[in-house]
Amino acid sequence: MTPVLDFMRKLWQIAWVADFAIPLAVLLIFYLLRGSAVSWLFRPVRKLNRGKSWPVELEHSFQKPLRVLIAACGAYAALWISPAVAHTGPFWAVAVKCFRSLLILLLAWGFSRLCDSRELTGGLLLKKLDVNTDGVLFPFLSKILRFIILCLAFLIIAQEWNYSISGLLAGLGLGGLAFALAAQDMLSNLFGGLVIFLDRPFTIGDWIQADDTEGTVEDINFRSVKVRTFSQAVVTIPNSKLVDRPVTNYSRMGKRKVSFTVGLKYGTTERQLRACADRIRQMLLQNEEIDPDTVIVAFNSIGESSLDLMLYFFTKTTDWQKHLKVREDVFYGVLRIVEEEKAEIAFPTRTVQVEKGI
Repeated sequence: MTPVLDFMRKLWQIAWVADFAIPLAVLLIFYLLRGSAVSWLFRPVRKLNRGKSWPVELEHSFQKPLRVLIAACGAYAALWISPAVAHTGPFWAVAVKCFRSLLILLLAWGFSRLCDSRELTGGLLLKKLDVNTDGVLFPFLSKILRFIILCLAFLIIAQEWNYSISGLLAGLGLGGLAFALAAQDMLSNLFGGLVIFLDRPFTIGDWIQADDTEGTVEDINFRSVKVRTFSQAVVTIPNSKLVDRPVTNYSRMGKRKVSFTVGLKYGTTERQLRACADRIRQMLLQNEEIDPDTVIVAFNSIGESSLDLMLYFFTKTTDWQKHLKVREDVFYGVLRIVEEEKAEIAFPTRTVQVEKGI
């Protein structure tokens, strides 16, 4: 053992070896072992939580930042053991501040990547706050958390380099006030987007109607909502406009209404009217696609050219094509019943009597 120590002592006495070779070897060791070290750090977490996805997401979030951190620690250690680098003076002070700033940036990088984890951020944090996340709300909250993390990292780094945070915050406050006055429309859209994300009157894929715009929601962001109409055009609606007007969400209907009138010709007897109404009512009640609690069939009015039977009911399905199929079957059934009862469908007529002598 003594010869080895003597050899190491002699190497250390060589200037270029002590100043450059040994620090470079330390740096290379840290650099080459960084991947194995990160894998070793997360091995206990994976073993204790087998079958769960959050350890994989945690490792994925911090894997790259930790690798960079280990390489940076190698560089710091190489500078520390090198006799050529003085541990006092402005250079070393700047090097220490750079290392601390890099450490803060790497932590912010890891946590910002962690914000994309649905199980950790969306599950453990947001469910504790009793917030129900979905495909729209989670990306929005993830961006907010990432922005907060980056702002905190920026403020800590500024303090590390002896910048006045109070003056910076005061400047940001005045700048924010001027910005708010100059961008009222943008801020109203932003807060409108917050209301939409939190209240969730609709989500991506829903069929909605707002004033004259009707279609499927394709995108929801901080500024606007994009709706693809049935003519395949994309309409962009500012969030502030959607918040202060009624929005009908057809995708959340539990049932779909059907209401129409069957007009029978004048001359139809009472027996025929009652028979038609009873048979149509019975037909609707026997249809499994129709909610029986909503069926109404009644002799509703005596019109200008017809005796009107009102049909009012709800289909159990809300799918548009299935709903149309149920309506079609009902129309065919109504025509068949009217024909079997020897009645006739009325059409608009007007009788003009001309008096003699005119």
